[in-house]
Amino acid sequence: MHRVNNMGKKPLISFIIPAHNASQTVGRTVNSIISQCDDSKKIEIIIVENTSTDNTNEICEKFARENDNVSFYHSEKGVSNARNKGIAVAEGEWLFFIDADDYLLPNSIAHLLTDAQKMDDDLIIYNYQSGNSRIYLTDNNVSFNKDNILAIKEKMLKNPTKFMTVWGKLFRKSTVVKNDIKFNPELVLSEDSDFIIQACEFIKNASIRSDFIYHYSINKDSTVHQVDGKKILNYTKALEVSEKTILRQEPELSKAYNSYILMHLNLIMVHEIFAIQNKQGWFKRIELLKSLISLPIFTRALKTVRIQECRTGRMIPILLIKLKLYNLTGLLYRVRIHQNNAKAS
Repeated sequence: MHRVNNMGKKPLISFIIPAHNASQTVGRTVNSIISQCDDSKKIEIIIVENTSTDNTNEICEKFARENDNVSFYHSEKGVSNARNKGIAVAEGEWLFFIDADDYLLPNSIAHLLTDAQKMDDDLIIYNYQSGNSRIYLTDNNVSFNKDNILAIKEKMLKNPTKFMTVWGKLFRKSTVVKNDIKFNPELVLSEDSDFIIQACEFIKNASIRSDFIYHYSINKDSTVHQVDGKKILNYTKALEVSEKTILRQEPELSKAYNSYILMHLNLIMVHEIFAIQNKQGWFKRIELLKSLISLPIFTRALKTVRIQECRTGRMIPILLIKLKLYNLTGLLYRVRIHQNNAKAS
């Protein structure tokens, strides 16, 4: 651990950066924060390295030595352990998670500090940029309180690829710590989403802001883009763990969670079963599809969703599955994969 703190009063925002073999990018990440902050006392940057084999350690130690508001720690292997360590040592009123290959967009710190000072929310969500594409979560600032907080929770669950990441958001630290909300180290995939689902149980006020704060770097080498034969098991485990949390919350969220499950069914199909890197034959892929939808968690979700609810583009594959048009389903997923690759290139 390397911590130098001459800031006096506690910072407003704690930026938590998990770093694993991030020597090529972590400097850009840290500099995107430092370069925007006129008053270093208002923020702290916590870098948590976990079992790197490159020179990530040396780079992060240098940042900690040269900047009073940067601290450097180590954790056990895994991004969840790194983020949990960051939460444990954070001194700010707010937590902001940022991955070591991403960065803040220009003028982000000013928006974040303004909101952190004036907002009384438990969670503040921002628009962001994914690669070269701007992701609009809202065109105007929207607030949610006890009268309509359920609406944002349902929206997040129904749109997991847009909303259910921990980065690009401000979490009130007291809400996280008081309710013992932590990342589950046993989850390999969807640990972000599970954290947010835990938080939803205790979020009373939330906002979506129209500012663009965060740049997400599309990494084709990331776990989600690798065909390793483990996604079915890892996604299913995460869905079952999070379902237990959902069942403790408002009944309306159980229906939204069915949509969440089906969106993960799409993810498994795109990133594993019908992925271009998967060299299995077509018949084997169709058999895997049938095997997957026979698992209880997917069977329940498929039975619950009505055909009338399958009219949107992302639900068309679900409609085809319900109609047992499995070959056509597979062809549609292959089209989606080629479309995604074209966007990323």
